[in-house]
Amino acid sequence: MSALSTDTSSPDVHLRTTHHRGLDGLRGVAVVLVLVFHSGLGWMPGGFLGVSLFFTLSGYLIVDLLLAEGERTGRIDLRAFWSRRLRRLAPASLMVIAAVVGLATWLSTGVEADRVRGDAVSSVAYVANWRFILEGQSYDQLFAAPSPLQHLWSLAIEEQMYMFVPVVVALVFARGGGRRVVAVILALASVASVIASMVTTRHDVVYYGSHTRAAELLIGALLACVLGRRWDGASRLFARSWSSFGALALLVIVALARVSDVGSPWVYSGSLAAFALLSAVAVTGSIVPGTTARVLGWRPLASVGKVSYGLYLVHWPVIVWMNEDRLGFGGVALFAVQMAVTSVIAVVSHRFVEMPVRERRLLRRPSTAGATLIVSIVVTVALAITFLPSVDATPDADVEVLTTIPRVGTSVPIAVDEPVGDVFDGSGPMRVLVVGDSTAENIARALADVGDPDVGVVSGGVLGCPLVPASRVRDRVVGEQDVTYCPDVMRLVSDNAANVDVILVVVGIANQWDYLPTSGSTWIEAGTSEHRVALDALMERIQDRVDPLGVTTLLLEAPAVRDKPDLLGDDPEAIAKWSEVMRGWDRRWASVRVVPYADLLSDPYGEAGRAERPDGVHLDRAFAADIARDPLLPRIRLAWAAALSDVATG
Repeated sequence: MSALSTDTSSPDVHLRTTHHRGLDGLRGVAVVLVLVFHSGLGWMPGGFLGVSLFFTLSGYLIVDLLLAEGERTGRIDLRAFWSRRLRRLAPASLMVIAAVVGLATWLSTGVEADRVRGDAVSSVAYVANWRFILEGQSYDQLFAAPSPLQHLWSLAIEEQMYMFVPVVVALVFARGGGRRVVAVILALASVASVIASMVTTRHDVVYYGSHTRAAELLIGALLACVLGRRWDGASRLFARSWSSFGALALLVIVALARVSDVGSPWVYSGSLAAFALLSAVAVTGSIVPGTTARVLGWRPLASVGKVSYGLYLVHWPVIVWMNEDRLGFGGVALFAVQMAVTSVIAVVSHRFVEMPVRERRLLRRPSTAGATLIVSIVVTVALAITFLPSVDATPDADVEVLTTIPRVGTSVPIAVDEPVGDVFDGSGPMRVLVVGDSTAENIARALADVGDPDVGVVSGGVLGCPLVPASRVRDRVVGEQDVTYCPDVMRLVSDNAANVDVILVVVGIANQWDYLPTSGSTWIEAGTSEHRVALDALMERIQDRVDPLGVTTLLLEAPAVRDKPDLLGDDPEAIAKWSEVMRGWDRRWASVRVVPYADLLSDPYGEAGRAERPDGVHLDRAFAADIARDPLLPRIRLAWAAALSDVATG
């Protein structure tokens, strides 16, 4: 590990490569920010900035080592460098990935386990960040059940840098260049990265992209080009000044982590590079002699930094699986238990896995180490490919799938062979098709969990999908998202109309987004007259298809997002407009009824609502099953009966 030191026998400050406890302390600060951010307690909503601090620190350390080697030997031994990196990173990460793959078979649902399989393979290959971009994981991450390997996107970006930057430095030294040439190349690459983050409109690409996040690593690398030289004539005043600057930078970093969040516009406007400059100042303050370095070198904080890699690897799977639903309690107590488990695993991993491999107390011969690493990778990938079940597998014998629906397709069988459109009291067998976004999927699962033998449920709800046909959607936080995976609602209705009695349309938050029609090139803004016309046309087509079959259409209003004023259209006024649109459909067609969703919740926007909708959108599964049993299912039956009666008498 590289850092700065001083020759105390001279009034001048000379900078040279050595270990420095202040850097361990800085790692400790970074990982604590991330851990508190992921706690969900809201103490550090901008704690994700700890990852950016990690990026800049890593960039500095790696290039400092490379430059020291180049200036000492005149060349860079890339094979030795990559061998050291693999020894440092691979053992613990492969252990965690393999453990997650194994545990996912009984701790995750079918859809989640299937995602773990793909995440594991991409994580082993260090391309997880691009997998999450291609799958539109930013929205998924906000509201769906998170992947226990989601956090490995940052390690993928770092590893990609470890492949690119050493080659650049090696080529420069091979051609007789030095740190100045390296600095120029890295500076140009940093500028290109900043420009890429400024012109990219998709927020998930800005956040996960190697090209958009590279500047944070490269600024750390540039710092190594500057601080690695001898500052001839630099006085103790220089050290004291940069120690003070470093302390100020740390205070600003913590303040930003306290007041920012993932929805802050500055995060997606190229300003993470400016944050990296702050991080670079903090790095400098941690390695020049002074108060900042001494404070960061405080043994407990430095000890946290020494095991920060293991803490980062382990903490997220622990948080995902040791949750309130499983343990029965939440809040600070839950976070304390999660961190205790994380710390024990991280310390054991550091002591018995990471350090023995890194120091060659295990796998002493390079050939043995390489062969073991290859076998470990193959075994981990094989586990991911063969051990986890696919969600596309044949359903259980007691589950009847009425139709194939993209990504979702579950139902509960009912004992009925003929259409039941002649049942007017709402007490007979009822088959329900639920369409909409992930809120619809949430509701469909809740109805199925009731286990009523007279109710069959088909889920057509898919994460992030609006009702109207769209190829892309956009929001002020998640940016543009590809939604070509979404099912065509009209086709879904047409394919199932003859087999169901009720179509439950859940108007979720995906319908508050601007969208690009599948057959057009002009964006339609949510809530505009054009949007209203498109929805009216869709409803008219649905009713033309289902009315002759005696199928009832129920519209379930969704309340606004709770606790996320900057996310995904939390707009009570927009919700009110939606309600009026739906009540207009209710008045137009006798077979259409509106079921108020907000009325099902005891306190949609208060403290009680936190337990009912933990993520601010989706119902807690146990609570959802309770309200599905009563009052939602009885209300659906009453609305169905009333609509059938109106049609019969109309």
